[in-house]
Amino acid sequence: MRIHFFFRTTALFLIFLMLLTAVACGKGNVPAEPTTAMTTSAAISETASATNEVTTATTTLYADNLPADLNYNGEVVTFIYREEIAGEFWAESVTGDIVNDAIHKSILSVEERLGVDIQAVLRKGHTKDVRTEYNNHIINQIMAGDDTYDWVDMMVAYSGGQAQTGAYCNLLTLNHLDLEQPWYISGLEEDISIADRLFFVIGDASLGYLKSAFCIYYNRDLAKNLQVEDMEALALDGKWTFEKVMQIAQQGAQDLNGDGKYDLSDQLGFVSHDSNHPRGFIGSTGMHLMTKKEDGSHAYTFGSDRDHAVCTVISTLQNDTPGSYFFNGSNSTPSKVSDYNQISEFFVSGRILMITAKMDDVIACGYHMMEDEYGVLPYPKYEEDQAQYSTLSRTIHNSFLMPITCPDPEMAAAVLEALGSSKYATVMPTYFETALKTKYSYDTTASKIFDIIHDSMGLEFGYVYSNTLNSAPIAAYTNVLKNINSFASSIKAQGNMIGKLYDKMIESIHEKCE
Repeated sequence: MRIHFFFRTTALFLIFLMLLTAVACGKGNVPAEPTTAMTTSAAISETASATNEVTTATTTLYADNLPADLNYNGEVVTFIYREEIAGEFWAESVTGDIVNDAIHKSILSVEERLGVDIQAVLRKGHTKDVRTEYNNHIINQIMAGDDTYDWVDMMVAYSGGQAQTGAYCNLLTLNHLDLEQPWYISGLEEDISIADRLFFVIGDASLGYLKSAFCIYYNRDLAKNLQVEDMEALALDGKWTFEKVMQIAQQGAQDLNGDGKYDLSDQLGFVSHDSNHPRGFIGSTGMHLMTKKEDGSHAYTFGSDRDHAVCTVISTLQNDTPGSYFFNGSNSTPSKVSDYNQISEFFVSGRILMITAKMDDVIACGYHMMEDEYGVLPYPKYEEDQAQYSTLSRTIHNSFLMPITCPDPEMAAAVLEALGSSKYATVMPTYFETALKTKYSYDTTASKIFDIIHDSMGLEFGYVYSNTLNSAPIAAYTNVLKNINSFASSIKAQGNMIGKLYDKMIESIHEKCE
């Protein structure tokens, strides 16, 4: 879990604000939005003891350990990125949008610092109808010996499958990647390395993982009118559980057409907006589909008595709670987009009390435009005594892989490290502090909930690699939620398959990969 991240980000952001204030005092027409930070030794000394990781550069605040004299004399470093969501990583120019401009300035600062020319090839590859073509294009380029791409953006759900092709580098061998730094999601080596190799990384070089974080948005005004318990207070007190979700879902629902069932014709208390969203409950309840053993291999461990109890509660919310509605579709499926958008509109219009979401849905689905106030909540714990909240991201988010054809792996690693460092110090505060926590939220309470979600983010091996294992780990979980009585049989049926597929994956990695 990435518990340490926000405390450091907050310290850096305070530096950032101090520096902007200092610049604004010296010049009359400085824009209010964040710009590249000009560091001073005085500002650094006041906060260095708190962060213990801030150093100065000529123009930008950096916190990495890259050698100060790195200069690659104008060499080109090329990323391929999914065109539809490229704005989470790439910005061609300044547009006036605070996040876009922060990304653009961060890229320019890294180019100047390292003496490189960072380029991006944008290609459609995000929605289901173009994912296969995007993945095939990349693997064909590499296998043909084409060295165009130094880094590959890959939907993390496909990264495991791509890794076993032998087309990508083991990132644990690179000196210029420091995975202990806070701009990488924590636990990369521990949680998703396989066969003593790590083929993909996730971190602040892209906003993808944060934008895809599972959360719940709710209608504050409707909650007040219904006089339901203060959900944000419950979350801040560590008492936001499935029991509370089910209780409040029933209080918030009205059977408007009187047909005795709850669907999109009614006022709903709880809506799961996407068929992928229940997967976030795996993390929030502390379950594990697969567990790492002492020898470094993984075993399918889903199926304990606790897992059964947790899945029973989730199934009850999904199938047997009045006022609860689960949408069996996704916005990544073109034929389902219209229905997905209709549910977004119902929430904006005040007909839904609570709705599952990815964090960026506040912008992508227009929740920030609604007349009523909205609030944000983490996914619920199973029970109060669970140590902490735990947040997963939907596995459509970014990961970076390095092709074996990369001409200079250490140069490419230095560029990614510098981008992570720079965006951690500038882009993340702009997106998280300014866009989400300030521009798109109403008060400090909402900001504190965003912090809970952000600081509890992590990875779960079985979820990340499920697509590589023929979707079997997720299939067992999904089947159980549909019919809790199938718990034992579903797990047994999938367990044998998962073991064989995992062994085959390991064999392929040992055979094909460095």
